[in-house]
Amino acid sequence: MELGIIYVLSNPAMPGLVKIGKTTRDSVDIRLRELFSTGVPLPFECEFAGRIADESKVERAFHLAFGPYRIYPKREFFKIEPEQAIA
Repeated sequence: MELGIIYVLSNPAMPGLVKIGKTTRDSVDIRLRELFSTGVPLPFECEFAGRIADESKVERAFHLAFGPYRIYPKREFFKIEPEQAIA
């Protein structure tokens, strides 16, 4: 079974927000490079990344748990501290 990655990212240009997501890439670094586009002034920083068997299920659980702090329904950004998600 392939393992996916769940990550918690921050961005100095977006203080007070974290991005909680998943990737099936070989490394979270690949995902970080993908996210650094012309629409983002500074690169994201990885606060946490962990390999797990069912990244989709765990991502849904994170999004549900932090739903009240989600800043836009179609985006994976939450107004929480990284430590809250990591705990």
